[in-house]
Amino acid sequence: MMEAADAIGLSPTNGELSGTIDQEKVLDALNGLAEDDQENSDLFAAAAERVPHTRSAGVEELPAGSVSTRPNEAVTTQLRYRSEMADIFTDLAIDVGLRQHSTLAPAL
Repeated sequence: MMEAADAIGLSPTNGELSGTIDQEKVLDALNGLAEDDQENSDLFAAAAERVPHTRSAGVEELPAGSVSTRPNEAVTTQLRYRSEMADIFTDLAIDVGLRQHSTLAPAL
């Protein structure tokens, strides 16, 4: 989980995590993790459900024909705070770890 978070830019720099991230990048990363780990797909789905309920960091609108868009297609991007998205991945790593521990630990 934390490697996926790092891959989309959710690693702290100098101990701090600031800035924003495209909500779709976060959801795509969670989707990819769910596809790779079917046993925990419910945890990934629950994490993905949290994303749209976090604070909005604004909306970025790129007009049609700008450098990042197709000639006739405008793009609207929902931004989220990186720190809040990193918290979701950290919580997810803990949840998956606890689930794996409970299935590996001997019954008392």
